[in-house]
Amino acid sequence: MKRITRWLGIVLLLLAPGPLLVGESVKSLPKPTGYISDFAGVLSPSTKQDMEVLCTQVDRQAHAQIAVVTIKTLDDDQTIEEFATELEDKWGVGNKDDRGVLMVLVMTPRKGRIEVGYGLEGILNDAKVGDIGRSMVPAASRGDYDTAVPLGVRQIAGIIAQDAGVTLALPTHQYHREPVRDEPVQISLMQIVIGGGVVLLLLFFLVRTGNIGLIFFLLGNLMGGGGGGGYRGERGRDRRDGGGGFGGFGGGRSGGGGADF
Repeated sequence: MKRITRWLGIVLLLLAPGPLLVGESVKSLPKPTGYISDFAGVLSPSTKQDMEVLCTQVDRQAHAQIAVVTIKTLDDDQTIEEFATELEDKWGVGNKDDRGVLMVLVMTPRKGRIEVGYGLEGILNDAKVGDIGRSMVPAASRGDYDTAVPLGVRQIAGIIAQDAGVTLALPTHQYHREPVRDEPVQISLMQIVIGGGVVLLLLFFLVRTGNIGLIFFLLGNLMGGGGGGGYRGERGRDRRDGGGGFGGFGGGRSGGGGADF
């Protein structure tokens, strides 16, 4: 009887449906803590930091705001345009002059939209943001959002900066690691003889005093060595944050235009 019950449990587990992908709504999203809100978890930390640095520069120097939001899926009864419009109004992406851009990326099914505030509609019309979105599609289609998102954000930032007459410093990767190079150690014959003699004398003394356990301890250390790590610590941190961090969105509104991709 126990065996039958066990098999029934296994069958039920196999037939049970997988975890349901619950659609996300604007109301369910937490408040933004930066320009990049990766709710889908598809961006690496270095990509997020790079984009935060760039968006901070756009905000401080060109007086415009770019927000990026990734989510896993949408509610069945809401289009991505409706989601983007509602989110832009709730967060207030942009400033009092409506100089804001919201990029929304949905994972399942894959879709995206760039929503533009009234204050930037003249330089980022529907056709232009449509072209930017389509340039992101190849990388996004293969799940490479670390390529897709910077590609789109940099194009938008470049257009805004050119219009404002400012120069932005494009961020580079914040970290890189270098493998430790093993350099050959040159030991002379005299060093070997002297070292061997010292070891033999030490072992002879320990045998005479009866410290057998200490002998094995020393031999183990001599043979095992201290395995060196494979990488050195983090180097080359180059963080230009553009004069501050995220200070919140400034009260922009949606309605200027946009395009799906």
